Amino acid sequence: MFRPGDSRYLPTRGGVALALLGLGIFGAAQTTGAGWLTVLSSIVAGTIAVGVIWPIILIRTVELSVTTPADAVANRPFPLDVHVERPTAGVRIEPSDLIAQPVWAQPPSGGVIEASAGIRGVFDSIGFDVSCSAPFDLFTARRHIPVELPQPLYVAPEPIPMQLPDRLLGGSGGDGMSAGGSGPGETVRSLREYTPGDAMRMVHWKASARRDQLLIKELEPPQRPHLAIAVDVSGADGEQAAGRAAGLIRTARRQGHPVTLLTVEAAGQIAGDVGSMREAGRRLAAATRGSPPTGPVPDGAEFIRLGGIPGAESP
Repeated sequence: MFRPGDSRYLPTRGGVALALLGLGIFGAAQTTGAGWLTVLSSIVAGTIAVGVIWPIILIRTVELSVTTPADAVANRPFPLDVHVERPTAGVRIEPSDLIAQPVWAQPPSGGVIEASAGIRGVFDSIGFDVSCSAPFDLFTARRHIPVELPQPLYVAPEPIPMQLPDRLLGGSGGDGMSAGGSGPGETVRSLREYTPGDAMRMVHWKASARRDQLLIKELEPPQRPHLAIAVDVSGADGEQAAGRAAGLIRTARRQGHPVTLLTVEAAGQIAGDVGSMREAGRRLAAATRGSPPTGPVPDGAEFIRLGGIPGAESP
C-alpha cells in the first residue's frame, strides 16, 4: 500500500528482456560496425524510451470519482461505483482502504466493484492504487490516489449475536401480566361497547355500572423495559465491544425494548435513543476512544457497559 501521493515505477519482464536485447544489439553494432544493427538498436532504444515515459505521463493524469452507499457493515460486501475519466489508456485499479479485487478499466468508463471494509468507521475518502503499463507493457507506473467521497460512508460494526440479560427479560412490564388483567402497570387507552366473544375479564365494571351497559377495556401495549448501553472502544477489545453492542441493540429492538446508546464521538460524549439499526450503526461507526457518559438515561433503565470502562459487565 502506498502513502497518499506516492508513485512507483517498475520494469515488466518484457521490458527487462527488451532492454537486455537492446544492449546486445548495441554491443554487436559497436563490435561489427554494421549499420543495420545500429539502426535496430536505435529502434529498440526508442521503443524502450516510449514504454518508460508514456506510463509515467499517463499515470499522472488519472482522474477517479467514486460513489458509495451511505451505510455499510464491516466485513459485508457493498457496491463501489468507480468512474475513470482519464487517461486514454487502460489502467488497473485496486482500492487500498477496502477489501476488493483489482479491476481493469479503459477510460472513460465506469463500473461497480464489490468491496468490503475490514473495520468499522466513517470514511470521508477511499484510497486507490492505480497502475498503467501502456502502450507496450514494458514499464509499469503505479500511483496512490485518495478520492474524496461525495458523502461519508458509515461502516457499522458487524453485529455479534447476543442475548439480553435474564434480569431484563424477567422485568418486562408486559410479559408477566395477562392481556386483560387489572394488575399494576395496566393502562386503559379507551372503552368500547361489549361484543359477543369478548372476555369477561376485560369488562370495566365501574364504567359499565355508571352507563348501565357492559364496556370493554382497550389497553395500551405493555411497555418493555428500557435498555441503556455504554460502549468504550478503547483498548484491545474495543472493536469487539462495538460488535457486541450492535448485537445487543439488534436483539433488544426485535423484542420491542427501547434502547439508549452512550458513546464518545469526535464532538464529545453522546447519549441518545436509537430509533433504528441504521442509526445505531452510524453511532457505533462514529464511536471513538474515550470513556462514554453514564447518562442521562430513563429512570429504571437496565444499564449495560461494554468495552474499556472500569467494572464493565457483560450480559
